[in-house]
Amino acid sequence: MAETPIAERAGLQAERTDLSWSRTSLSFAVNGSLLLMRHHLPGPAWLHFVAAGLAAALLVFTLCMAQRRRRVLEQRPLPEPLADPVPLLLLGGGTLALGVLTIGLLLLA
Repeated sequence: MAETPIAERAGLQAERTDLSWSRTSLSFAVNGSLLLMRHHLPGPAWLHFVAAGLAAALLVFTLCMAQRRRRVLEQRPLPEPLADPVPLLLLGGGTLALGVLTIGLLLLA
């Protein structure tokens, strides 16, 4: 009895990955919304709008990356490498920038 190779086994890895991308984009949407709702607090209003704009840009970028990831996971055989490192680094850097902006705005309040 031959075992099916790991790459060919049906599983929920792709679904979990898709759900994690959805949660990430939802977190950017919530962060941007909260920043817009707090724009009346002390601190420069333009900074709130810049941070909310960054959250919106990251939301769209994450949705595009999730769509690309779905298309890649549907291919057989799976391409090597699965993920392009440049968009992942951009997303990580954008997330870091948004986190720093958000913490800065919270400390100003």
